[in-house]
Amino acid sequence: MLTGQTRVHAHVHSHANSIDLTEGSPLAGIVKFAIPVALAHLLQLTFDAADMAVIGRWSQFGHKSLAAIGSTNAITNLLLILVTGVAVGAQVVAAQCYGARDNRGVSHAFHTAIALGLWSGLALMVIGVTFSRELMLLMRVPDDIIDQATLYLRLRFLGIPFGTLYMFGNMLMRAVGDTRRPLYYLTVAGVVNLALNLIFVIVFKWDVAGVAVATAVSKGLSALLVMIALVRNPAPCRIFLNRIKFYPAVLKRILWIGVPSGLQSSSYSISNAIIAAAINTLGSVAVAANIAGGTVESVIHVGTFAMYQSVLAFGGQNYGAHKYRRAARGFAVCLAISMTFNLIFGWSALFFGRELLGLINTDPNVIELGMLRFYVNFTTYFIAGALDVVCGGLRSLGRSVTPMIVTLMSVCVFRIIWIFTVFPKYRTLESLYISYPISWSMVVLINGAVLILVCRKLILHGEDERHLKRAAR
Repeated sequence: MLTGQTRVHAHVHSHANSIDLTEGSPLAGIVKFAIPVALAHLLQLTFDAADMAVIGRWSQFGHKSLAAIGSTNAITNLLLILVTGVAVGAQVVAAQCYGARDNRGVSHAFHTAIALGLWSGLALMVIGVTFSRELMLLMRVPDDIIDQATLYLRLRFLGIPFGTLYMFGNMLMRAVGDTRRPLYYLTVAGVVNLALNLIFVIVFKWDVAGVAVATAVSKGLSALLVMIALVRNPAPCRIFLNRIKFYPAVLKRILWIGVPSGLQSSSYSISNAIIAAAINTLGSVAVAANIAGGTVESVIHVGTFAMYQSVLAFGGQNYGAHKYRRAARGFAVCLAISMTFNLIFGWSALFFGRELLGLINTDPNVIELGMLRFYVNFTTYFIAGALDVVCGGLRSLGRSVTPMIVTLMSVCVFRIIWIFTVFPKYRTLESLYISYPISWSMVVLINGAVLILVCRKLILHGEDERHLKRAAR
């Protein structure tokens, strides 16, 4: 917990793009913060889909190039998950220091985070470039696409440091409520990425290498734009290049929050990979239906992602400011928005499910099996809307180990047990999909109860502090 001593520093100088979430209406602040985050996430999904569309339509090798790129996703995502979690830790610590009006803490958090972004990116680059082919062999990529997959993966990893630098810079901006500028930078970089894809794939015939190079250039541009903004920020949110290093006390706090966050996300990836392997045994139509359904679901998830980021910043700033009751109100607002969003858009997607699936795949069998995922997940998707908010709430208060353990047991372990016990008896997509809302409910109930207890304890502690101060006077 932050001590009262951290608040003796001078007030943090805010700037026009930041949002002080410790003052004003919680609802207004959260909505103002969340809309650019949601738009940025939606834009990222759109640009990713455009990448696949370009290579899928104009590649000289047809579907093999698309398969080669797709076969690398599991590896790149898995290696980036832990780094993303650490970036979340940096966001929370920076938000806590910002709310506490701790100038030195904000500066140290910013410079430590940028150092983490650089070194983690370089480490991933070395691992990825060195072991690209071995990783593809580990994933059992077919012989007819392994050369293209290896080339694409190696080039992607050469650009990874730009991606991690942008990721950490983006998180730091969100920590102080600056969500508009990252949206602008992503838009510019995404348009450049799409233009370069068209040029490299259609004109230069670089195929998968063209997509990888275009991605690296766009990541480099977004990282450059973020760093220019951070270097020009007013102190203490300003980055000085000669001060980029690890500050041990801040680094420890970032890793304490960030590493469990990354491990928690890893548990989702592991469980989803195991479920995907089980779906593979049901045939190619089931696989295609699952991919199509997951694509639609990722779009619906935009609202929950925005609320997760909102709760990290809102909770972190108000925790640092010792405004625990206000933090709890903010959690309730984020919870209500996220659950309502998922309820409305989940049922809307269910109603228009066949039309949405038809945009991705026109096979009637794929559409019918894809609807099975919608029937199970979208009727209960409001529970998923609560999941990230309660986990993010705990994390914003510095409690990151508890949600990790709960998620690991309720999601990863539970789903694995389900696959090896229930699925062999009922070999259907429905029997697999039903494990999702059950595991969501377990996480929400347990982490939700812990969040309530932590908030009550902090509020009582804050009231005790105020009573002692009044008695001292």
